[in-house]
Amino acid sequence: MIINYWKHIAAICTLIPIVIILCSLYAYHANEKRAPDDPEKKIFSPYSIWLVPFTVPLLIVVNLIFLILTSLAFGFFLVLFPFALLLLRRPFLIQWILKHALNIGNKVLKVNTELLRVVGFYPAARIKLQYE
Repeated sequence: MIINYWKHIAAICTLIPIVIILCSLYAYHANEKRAPDDPEKKIFSPYSIWLVPFTVPLLIVVNLIFLILTSLAFGFFLVLFPFALLLLRRPFLIQWILKHALNIGNKVLKVNTELLRVVGFYPAARIKLQYE
């Protein structure tokens, strides 16, 4: 039965790493624009962005779970969104999406920078990661 939907599964498995790479690029760009004395500024390796295509396929099971949760969330928001538009009448959705894209990108960059540090590709002396 699942073989009948292989094109859809392949599209989702291709789309998720692309979205995560874009989140990483956005988070790296937003982090680089911060002032050097900003307490929220983190030092990430630029190479950690390009590790994403190698780390994301390891999480294929998470992608399938994400697909199921996305379909449930889509159904939930399909019902909830018209009511939110009528009741709130402000552009909260774009701010919410950008906030979560930055959060996802920061987490992926932190993990990939740590992977580079463990392997020895990125010197440990230059890394000052600030954990939450």
